[in-house]
Amino acid sequence: MALFVGLALIWCATAHSAESRELYTIRIANREGGPVEVSADGGRTYSRVGKVLRPATTTSEGYAASIYAAPSSVAATAVHGIRIKVSGKLGCEKESSQTISIIPFEFGHTPNGFGGHVAGSSGIFTDIPTGQGIFRNLAPFVGNSVFRETVTGLIPLPANYLPGIGDVLVIAVTVPARYPRELVFENRQGGGVRVVYPDGEETVARVERPVRGVGRFDATGYTGVGRINTNHSGVLTISTAPIQNGGKDGSSHETRGGFMIQPSHHAKGNPEVAQIMVVCPVSGDDSWLEGTPPLFSGYIGLAYDLSDEKNLFRVDVRTATSDWMPLPELVGKQDNALMRMPNSAGAVTQIRIRFPEMSHEWIRAQVDRYSRVYLATCKAAAAKKGAVVTDDTLTLRVDTSRLQGVRLVSLYLDGEFKGASNTPPYAFTLDTRDLPAGEHTAVIRAVDSSGATLRRVSKTFFVQGRDADDSGKL
Repeated sequence: MALFVGLALIWCATAHSAESRELYTIRIANREGGPVEVSADGGRTYSRVGKVLRPATTTSEGYAASIYAAPSSVAATAVHGIRIKVSGKLGCEKESSQTISIIPFEFGHTPNGFGGHVAGSSGIFTDIPTGQGIFRNLAPFVGNSVFRETVTGLIPLPANYLPGIGDVLVIAVTVPARYPRELVFENRQGGGVRVVYPDGEETVARVERPVRGVGRFDATGYTGVGRINTNHSGVLTISTAPIQNGGKDGSSHETRGGFMIQPSHHAKGNPEVAQIMVVCPVSGDDSWLEGTPPLFSGYIGLAYDLSDEKNLFRVDVRTATSDWMPLPELVGKQDNALMRMPNSAGAVTQIRIRFPEMSHEWIRAQVDRYSRVYLATCKAAAAKKGAVVTDDTLTLRVDTSRLQGVRLVSLYLDGEFKGASNTPPYAFTLDTRDLPAGEHTAVIRAVDSSGATLRRVSKTFFVQGRDADDSGKL
């Protein structure tokens, strides 16, 4: 209840809350086995969609464009990672920009040829597949606020924040209430960039340098043709590569393909690259597009639901001789691929991003979908180990027969203290009927009189639940 109240206060306290629409909330416990959860009801209830495999223990210097993000906010959203800026003012020096990251399973080990930000010990590594869950339909948006959950409510991350084991981070996912239908880029020097709303349109930037080709951008082989791969405060990456079943980033078989859109200040000084469109302010003055809406903050996400045309970010193109058409499948480095569309359609003259509705009904369905898939995955893994609990009770114990000086034995369930015993045989009985369906981890720790650990035993098990439906499929 405290969390819901805290979120309600956040909406009221945020300067532009009246112009924002709440979508969902992401909550992550920064500890081994910690739940990754999503709420579609303002934080009243949460559904687990993954778990933490390795927690973050420090921050790291952010990537170059992180300087354009505000502290205690999402600096980047991508199918292969979420970056959170912890400290450093807007427009700070790069060494002052400190970040932590949330990483999907396949990028737990940096693949060969990876060109992005490597999180290291500043990463919260999860078991969620790349391009799924919070790395796709339930991803946050650049600029979304990030908080730490405390017993008194939610607080912004302090400027000197270092992630602690057991910290719970909360991302409040919102979009502007006035939300676009599409963004249209004229792919020529001096071309306009228009944002189209249900009630009108406006030109928000102009093209300084058009894009001509595609290249090998990280994780595009996990993204899909015509889908958003990455949006951060200094880039928008669009994939032209199909989702591959095997041989992805770092393998000998090339699976990557896509192009970028970058703001002019961030791109300044870099050599001209055929795979990057550069956009600049309409006025041509000293103002920046970096870290600003609608291109580089707040608007563009990763959602893509093939079963619902109203709920996806889809990118298509147009030529001088054709109507709008899907992006073709393009893999590898091809410097002039967008200058020769299939069927002799010619060069790409316009690029369009269509926006989803992201209705609450659809969001609730996505939370339920990913939760059911996660439950099914955990149950299958537990069944292989014989760790599916079918009885109403489960007894846990630790063998202390060969230990000297045992003073106390404690039980922790899913990171929470549940009890202690100073009397052999140090057994604990859990009533599984009181546990929610899903995976649970129990840790029993035996200590001596000084508090030193003599033995630590961990057991992961799966509780079916009385009304559980774990038949979800992606």
